[in-house]
Amino acid sequence: MDEKSRKGIEYELADVITAQPHEFTVGRKHYRLYPVTLAKMYLLKEYMAALGIDMEGISVNPYLETLRVVNGKRRICCSILAIHTTPNTYKDLFCRQSIAERRNAFEKVRVEDLASLLMTVLTSDTTARLMEGLGIEEEHRRMRRASEAKKESQGSLTFGGKTVFGSFIAPLKEMGYTDDEIIYERPYTFLRLLLADKITTLYLSEDELQNLGTADGGKLIDGNSRESVEELRKFAKQHGIDIKDT
Repeated sequence: MDEKSRKGIEYELADVITAQPHEFTVGRKHYRLYPVTLAKMYLLKEYMAALGIDMEGISVNPYLETLRVVNGKRRICCSILAIHTTPNTYKDLFCRQSIAERRNAFEKVRVEDLASLLMTVLTSDTTARLMEGLGIEEEHRRMRRASEAKKESQGSLTFGGKTVFGSFIAPLKEMGYTDDEIIYERPYTFLRLLLADKITTLYLSEDELQNLGTADGGKLIDGNSRESVEELRKFAKQHGIDIKDT
């Protein structure tokens, strides 16, 4: 990762940790785009489906795609922005009057400005980028390889985790978070990173370690083994190093 990308990741992480809202002005009124919570994600699903976003189009030219949907479905766009500008509390999220007031105010905004605001909220989810940039995804890949190296005869079975209740809400409640914090108050990305980067220890036997690659903390390479040498040669080549026979 180059210096510019590293700095970008650091800034995005700081925004997640501080739950920094992004401020903007419409006329004389000031608004804030708050981080998306689990509750907001579910409320926004219906609106996003109705919007009919072209995912390929938004990845190529996000402004052009948001301009297209604003011109075609302006009221839905304003409803989406009204939810994004709602403070992260149960009371505010279900205050229909204040949400309606903001939606009506946004309908008076110029098409170009509305498209810029919509583009901001549609591209605001940094979860995947942060997990990759911070090395969390690589840790998950290492864990999966370690799990595969374990013998199936250990006698342990895992059940559950099929829905958001078991995979997201339950472990956070075990960590001490309340229902309101998990669903309405804490940003979803903050909680996802918290769970994803939680320290996990996986114990492997000596035999199981032999099945794990050296990059993951497994067996040492035997210099007398042709197979091990080829494995080392392949690994080095992926990193731009050419090992020649002597």
